[in-house]
Amino acid sequence: MTAPAVLIGVDIVDADRLARAGDRGGALFRRHLTTSAERDLVADDAVFSVKESFIKAVGGRPPGFSWHDFEARPERPAAWTGRLLDEASEELTASTGLTLTGDASYAVRGACGRAVLARLAPHEDGMAGVASYEGRVAGAARWGFGAGLLVSLAIVFVDRKEGS
Repeated sequence: MTAPAVLIGVDIVDADRLARAGDRGGALFRRHLTTSAERDLVADDAVFSVKESFIKAVGGRPPGFSWHDFEARPERPAAWTGRLLDEASEELTASTGLTLTGDASYAVRGACGRAVLARLAPHEDGMAGVASYEGRVAGAARWGFGAGLLVSLAIVFVDRKEGS
């Protein structure tokens, strides 16, 4: 089986700037960015940057965007996504000097899920047939801190394991 096509996004942010934004927004900021199911799965400081890397992978914030379009899941990233993240992380480590050590699997849904489907599973007539993949858009992310920076990397793909 060949690995599916993926979309990749990277975010590099000043860690102090992000911490100040989190301090100003407090619990309200965290609830705005995360679902209740994911609050214990991703480090508070990493959430914004990780989701920004997903937004970049999707190609921006599509109409109807919600921060909750991306939700961390408790399961570990699949082996092939781990290998892809390893390879891309090595490149980021070489260019930034940071090691990316945090990781999580993600569900991608809503407006962002539809945007991924439009880019990775297009049909001759545009979005026709896309509903057959609904709920199968997935992602994985990795992140790391150091030298005053937070670096995150995200991949998004259409998971065709079921019925394909």
